[in-house]
Amino acid sequence: MNNKKYFLAFIIFVTAFCITTNLNAQRRNKAPLIRFGVRAGFNMSDLTSTNGLDVWNGLAFYNEDLKYVGIKDTKPFKYGFNLGLTAQVKINDHFFWQPSLLFMSKGYKVATKYTENYREYNLDIDAGAYYFQLPIDFLYKYELSDNFRLIAQAGAFVGVGAFGYTDFEDHYGEDTVPRQNHYQVNRPGYNSIIDDIVMVAVDPTVHGSHLYWKDKDDTFIPEGTWRFDAGLQFGLGFEWRSFQFMIQYQLSLTPLYNYNTDYTYRYEEKGINGIRDAFQYLDVKKPSSPHHQVISINISYYFDNLKTSKAIRW
Repeated sequence: MNNKKYFLAFIIFVTAFCITTNLNAQRRNKAPLIRFGVRAGFNMSDLTSTNGLDVWNGLAFYNEDLKYVGIKDTKPFKYGFNLGLTAQVKINDHFFWQPSLLFMSKGYKVATKYTENYREYNLDIDAGAYYFQLPIDFLYKYELSDNFRLIAQAGAFVGVGAFGYTDFEDHYGEDTVPRQNHYQVNRPGYNSIIDDIVMVAVDPTVHGSHLYWKDKDDTFIPEGTWRFDAGLQFGLGFEWRSFQFMIQYQLSLTPLYNYNTDYTYRYEEKGINGIRDAFQYLDVKKPSSPHHQVISINISYYFDNLKTSKAIRW
């Protein structure tokens, strides 16, 4: 009798398992082969490093002990956005391709302000850059229920800079606001004319004879700035019904400013030979070129109820 009970329980278990598996397979097979949607998100962007950013811009900042200090970055992120179109292409029940076409903002902020020995040090840079970007991601989905799936994402992107603006404000160690032009010296030191220490070395091939304390330029205009952008991205998130929520990290492999650009011609035009760039002219060790990095929080909505989406299935 007990054997019959065990056999009956086994039959019931196998039958239930087969029915459940069949229902799950039917449910998954109803997923569209291609889904289309829209995406929007919030960006927090920065440079991988601000080392050498002052020298690349033709300046070198020193303290009163004539020690090079460069730029002290005290604002870690510039806030922005991304928005555009997205799609998903089904590979199997768990793996998907996800291409998108986005318009997004990147950039960085530098805000250094402090007082030392009654001198004021104030340097602000606010750079914005807007890109058209094409990311392609590889997704893995793990289903927890009919309507809820966990997602891991990895992919790459290419993009091109459309436009952008950079605000620059510099008041570094002077006694007047706004300051007069920085003295055209390539080494810091005591200046008998002003009876004071000059703490800013200047590359005249970058700024010419007039170096204003406040300026606004096109982000992509300076030679050595790259409009082309490409890199890698990774993310984690979840899907609930037709909504997708993702937290993503994006790293550009192409530099925003290429510190290795050759400006020899610029110095030869001024009769200065044997100099390649501002780092060599101002005698500052050249660091690695800075790259964009972005943390974003995104939400996408897929139009699963469109007739065109329903018709394109496995």
